[in-house]
This record gives sequence, C-alpha cells and structure tokens, in this order.
Amino acid sequence: MRAGFSTPVALSCALAICTFPAVAGEVVLPKAGQKWIEVRTNHFRFFSNAGKRATRTVAVDLEELRAVLGQLTDYELQSPIPTLIYVFRHERSFDPYKFLYQGKPAAISGYFMARQHANYIAIAADSRDASEIVFHEYVHYVSESNLGYLPTWFSEGLAEFYSSFEVVDHTVYIGLPIMRHLALLRDSTPIPLDQLLAVDQASPLYNERDRKGEFYAESWALVHYLLLGNEERRQQLSLFLDLINDGTPEEAAFTAAFGTDSETLLEEVRRHHRGPRFRFVQATAEIDVEAGLSVREMPYSEILYRLGDLLANQDTERQEGTAYFEASIAADAHNGLALSALAVEKETTADWAAAKDLYHRALLASPDDPTVLFRWGEFLSHRGGDHRDAVAALTRSTRLDPTFAPAWAALAAVYSEAGVVSPHALAAAETAHRLLPTNDKVAGDLLQLLLRSDNRDRAVDLVETSFRSRPSMRAQGWMMIVQFDFIRARELLRDGQHMEALRRIELTESIADRGIESAFIRRGTESIRRAVAENEAAVLNDRAEALFATGDLEGARSLLELALSKVDDGPVAASCRRLLDVLDHPDRYKGGQVPVIRLSPTKEQIDHFNRLFAANDLDGALEYLKGLLEHTHPSGELWLGSKIREIEGTLRYNYYIDTYNRAVDLYNDEDYPEAVRILEELLATLPEGAQADLIRAFLEDARREIKPQ
Repeated sequence: MRAGFSTPVALSCALAICTFPAVAGEVVLPKAGQKWIEVRTNHFRFFSNAGKRATRTVAVDLEELRAVLGQLTDYELQSPIPTLIYVFRHERSFDPYKFLYQGKPAAISGYFMARQHANYIAIAADSRDASEIVFHEYVHYVSESNLGYLPTWFSEGLAEFYSSFEVVDHTVYIGLPIMRHLALLRDSTPIPLDQLLAVDQASPLYNERDRKGEFYAESWALVHYLLLGNEERRQQLSLFLDLINDGTPEEAAFTAAFGTDSETLLEEVRRHHRGPRFRFVQATAEIDVEAGLSVREMPYSEILYRLGDLLANQDTERQEGTAYFEASIAADAHNGLALSALAVEKETTADWAAAKDLYHRALLASPDDPTVLFRWGEFLSHRGGDHRDAVAALTRSTRLDPTFAPAWAALAAVYSEAGVVSPHALAAAETAHRLLPTNDKVAGDLLQLLLRSDNRDRAVDLVETSFRSRPSMRAQGWMMIVQFDFIRARELLRDGQHMEALRRIELTESIADRGIESAFIRRGTESIRRAVAENEAAVLNDRAEALFATGDLEGARSLLELALSKVDDGPVAASCRRLLDVLDHPDRYKGGQVPVIRLSPTKEQIDHFNRLFAANDLDGALEYLKGLLEHTHPSGELWLGSKIREIEGTLRYNYYIDTYNRAVDLYNDEDYPEAVRILEELLATLPEGAQADLIRAFLEDARREIKPQ
C-alpha cells in the first residue's frame, strides 16, 4: 500500500499506437546473465528486470486501483484475455522496446496495446512514479472495454484523472491535483477548445514532443472539470458519451449535450482549476491484495520469448521479434510458445511449409498449451482444407482454458466461414461474444450463425445492442437480417407455406427505418407478395380447370374470379381469362374441346424439385426447372421462369457472400492487393444497391492498406 502522496515530477504520457518504420541494423539481444522475474497477482502478470521490490510495489498498487474501481464503479473489470505488464528498470533498458518515431525510440514512459490474445502494458520504472504510469495505461484498457469509442481528449484526460490515484491506510483518493499540469496551464496559452476536441491520434498535438504536454494537461483539466466541477456538466458529459455511442458526430454531440460555446466552457474550466479549493474524490475502501501475489525467476529462453512477443505485437513491422524467438528456441528447443510464435512470423512472410514444421514441433513440445493450440487452429483455418482439423485444435484449446477468449472467437469464425449450423457452433459463438462483447468480428460471426439457424429474434437483439454505437456495423447487421428474411421467405414459399412467408416479410418491413435503403426492402417484399399471389392464383386456376372438366361451370367461374382478384396480369391471369372466355362463349369451342394447360408442375415434378433443393443442389434444381421450361406451353413460361429467377437470385447471393467472405479472409491475412482485386471483380457484377455500397466501403479500406512501393 502506498504511504502518503508522491512528489510531483514531470509527466511524459504514453503515445498512441502509431505506425513507424523499424530501425534497420543488427538486433542486440539481452545478455544471458540478466535477471528477470515474473510477478503474478490475482489479475495481472508482470515481467520485470527492475527488481522484486519495485515490481511488487507496482503490482500491489495496480491491484489496489482495480479493487477500488470494482467497488466504486459498475465497470466490467474481468478481462477475457491476460494483461501482461513489462516493467523495465530504466529508460535505457526500455528504449529497445518502445514504439519507434522517425526510426528512433519514441519519447515515452509507457504504452498500452490491446491485441487479440492479450493486453500489453510497458513502462520504465525510473522515469517517474512507475505506478502512476501503469495507472494511466490500465485506465485506457478499462475505458476501451467499458465505454467503447471515446474521443482522444476524453480518453487521455480520463487516464490522467485516475493516474493520481492514492491509497492512504483505508482512504482512497481519486482525481488529486497534478501539479505539473496546473503549472503548465498557468504559464501557457490555452489550446482553443475546438482544436482540443478535434485532436486524434495522428494530430501533431498528440505526437510532437514540444506540444503533447499541453494536450495532456488541457485534456486532464477538461475531464476533471466535467467529472467533479459541476453536477450539471457531469450529467451533460453522460449525455455526450451516449450520443457519440449512438453514432452522432462528435461536434454535433458536443453542442447538443453541453449547449454552450467553446469559450464559455473553457472559462468555466479555468475557474475550476484556479479556485481556492481543488476538488477530488475521497472514499473508504477495504483492500487486501497481498494473498494472490507470487514471484519467480524467469529462465533465459522465456525472457527472450516474452520480449520478442512484446516487439512482435507492436503495430510497426518490428523484425526484431523473429530474432528473439529464434534465440529463445536456441536456448530451449522445447519452448512451445516460442516455436509457435516463430511459426506466426513465418506465416507473415507466406513461408507456409516452415510455419507448419514449426507448429508440429511446438505441438510436440507443448501439446497441452492453449496458446499453441490456438495458433495452430488459426493456421489451419487460414490455410484452408478440412475445417474439422481447425475445429479440433481450437476446441481443445477452449477445453484446456475455458476463459481463453481468442480461441472461442477463432472457433466461432471457423464454424461461420464453413457454414456449419449446430448447437456447438452457436455455443462457441455465444461464448466468444460474451467474453468479447465489443469485438465486431465476433458479433458478426454470431449474427451469421443465428440467422442461418433462423434465430431471428436473437439476431435482432444482437444488432440493437452490440452495434448500437457503430452506425456502419449496425447498417450491415440490419442488411444481413433483411437478406436472410428474403431467403427464408422464399424457402417458405417453396414449401407452400404462404402465410408464413408473408409474416416473415412483415417482420422485414418492421425494420425498414433502421438505415436500410427503403427501395431495396420494397422491391424484395413486393417480389415475395407477388410470388405468393401468383402461387395462390395458380392453385385456384388448376382447381377451376378440374371443376370445368367435371362440368361444374359455376364452381369453376367462382374460382377463376377469385384468382383474378389476386393477380391482374401475367401468365396466371391470362390462363384464368382464357378459361372464363370458354365459360362465357362455349359456342366458340366445338364439341367442348378445350385445351387444359396446367400452370403449376405436377406433384411428382414438385417432389423431385424439392429433393434437389433439400440437398442444396441449386445448380441441379436450376437445370431441372429449365428442362421443364422447354416442354411448357408459352402461357406458362413466365410463371415457371419466375421460379428460375428465384434460384438464380439465390445463386448470385451465395456467390456474393462467398466472395465477400473470401475478401475478408484475405484482408485479415493482410493480402490487401488480392482482396482489392476480388472486390473490384465483385463490384463489377453488382454495380448498384445496398450490397454494392458495402463492397465499395470495404474496397476503400483495403486500398488504403496497400502501402506505396
């Protein structure tokens, strides 16, 4: 437990994760004699060369902050992936593992990275109060996990607000004054509020050494005031966050929530921090975090793996990670984690044979390591082949560690991409979403599986909740529901369940105001209703012909008139009018010889068609219908042709889905040129409509990722 308040020292807050070029030259590995320890607490793992005492202090302090957040907020703090914290003895030992800026280690004292399989925090213990840095970085994780998207000024201001967290005996202090920020604000010209609100992670104010201090100070001051300076402003802040998470543009949300001009609000912030009494939160808390703490020395091979893992997970293409993994394997040929990590590196260079060999070695060395099995399952899913092998590896990973969220997410993705609909597939997707509720890919895979299993109510609930703050994802989700509605309605039509088909498109129409192109829904629902009416009219026409053949002319007339009330044009209507003409002018037909033309297939033909469709042999079903068309009277061609067009539409939609998913896989594998090529070909076949808009948006993203040569 920390004793008293720490002396204020200069703060050099963490830079954002930026893409900088790697330093060229020889990799200098840590010497074999270096002493590193792993410290485990109930919720974190620390890797440190800063010594047991310093590392233990940071570990206990961070567990205290987590415990206090758990008592004072309703934040979800249980992470589905491990949080790994690297504590370096001093800036010199930290430099090789910092982000790079213009080819050199960035001027930072710490950083946070959220990755698929772990959260990473890295800090230098000698730059200032190490606990203050780790508080700042940990709050980034908590806010990202619980609050979703946040403007840069609020994200950094909130992290700074909590960075001065203190515990004295059983009293907790949050939001204490940060003297260096107050001094900087007092001695400098404030950043105009409109400029502050517009800062993002690419802005000079956020990255340049001479200016970022002002940005952090101003952001901290604004957030501190909005949280503690004025209750009305605190409520308005809550409204602002709700608005941006509902998709309102930030500038419009800020104006709507705070209802004042920037100069007025900026003056309120100045008065708040120049007042005679500085406000902060003080509370009593019972905290005991000592019980779960353990310390062990790390062998050299593990040190190399962990440092290589930190480098390899930076956004920059840090080639040093490969050298660290190779050195780790040289030190211990049975280090399964290092072997599988090197296999991942080989995948990035498309050296599939080497990757596969390394995975086999890793599995022999560590057959029960969930991370090794997860990486192997990912490799199998990316390289194609029998999806069951990938399912087996990922399922074993989840059984060994049921809390390992990345394995659940990968398992759900394999099921979704393979088109598998089963209780196991749905359970995997639901588990992945529960563990990773803000992951769009996980939610998308769950949505696909829910729709394929016709669990529409759950799918609608998923889109309304999980995509609420992401308008583009929400629009894609609604579009998927609409498209599956049309597919299901056509299936019901095929099975003769006309009322159920109509009820399904009524559900579609009920979500027409959710940002989906209204003309798209109108065309689809009109097509279904027209098909229902034509089917019903065709049945009435056939019954009328049967009555006519038995001499029940009035019964036939009644059915024909009812059929015409449903359709007024097309082949069915033409057939009905022809038979009515026979009834009205029997003298025109000698001896009552009236050619009877059935507009619907026979029962045997329908049964054969249904068997082909049930076997998902759409190509065979299409060929069969075209064969029937060759022997159909011209008056029935348009009606049968409408069935053919439905099958052709389904085949086109399947091609669209399969091609789009293939482009997604290529994009995730960072093969952006091939993804662009496939999307351009797909767009050429589908130049208009909502689907084309989705393809264009995806195509723009893929093109942006292609680096100039």
